[in-house]
Amino acid sequence: MIYKFIRLKLTIAVGLCVLFGTSPSFAQSSAWKIGLGNSLTTYDFVTTQGVQINYLKKGSGNAYSIGYEQAFLDTTKFFGQGTSKDLYYLQHKSLAKILSHLEWSSALLMNQFNAVGDVQNTSFDYQTNYLGLELGIGPFVNLGKGWKVQAQGKAMGQYLLQGNQHVGSAYVDLSQNKDFNQLKVFVGYAGILEKKINKSLSLYVSAASHQTFVATKQGESSLNFKTLNILFGIKIIGL
Repeated sequence: MIYKFIRLKLTIAVGLCVLFGTSPSFAQSSAWKIGLGNSLTTYDFVTTQGVQINYLKKGSGNAYSIGYEQAFLDTTKFFGQGTSKDLYYLQHKSLAKILSHLEWSSALLMNQFNAVGDVQNTSFDYQTNYLGLELGIGPFVNLGKGWKVQAQGKAMGQYLLQGNQHVGSAYVDLSQNKDFNQLKVFVGYAGILEKKINKSLSLYVSAASHQTFVATKQGESSLNFKTLNILFGIKIIGL
């Protein structure tokens, strides 16, 4: 009985070594990410008369992120233990490979969605600070020599903390404006390039495109944001 039990453990361990050991991408652990960069924003504004404004220009602002990511199948937590989970993934190798190359992420983001414009020789600008949560999911590929590339689908909710419209010498508080003070829901996608420095630290750069989809209703104004977030950051592995 003991001999059979030991043999089963060894069989599972060897099988997992064959399945996962050929590629370091299968030994994923959780990680925290901290990033900062720039948010480039375009305002898509439609007036109450249904006229789309064309004098607003793209603006830039700061972007900050602190987040967490995890592979759907983290082999470091059960590798070689001979458990039923080990055996299951040994018997379902295709599923194991897919899950080992798939990550989910969540992040707390602060963004400045800004814009500038001018009309009839009068210049104005919008300065805002939004805070919210972003969720992502997508596959990754290890390129070798510590390089990794990833694509993710994104969903993000952002809420206005503070904002002003500057027109001439006057300032207007945007916290009272329904086009700005409602929860903004974004969807989009991102590409991430990462370089591993050591077993506990990586550097990364990401570019993410997000967009809101506020429907235009007759007799009401609407405002949609189109943003490009570029972040540079560090990834702390295994905390």
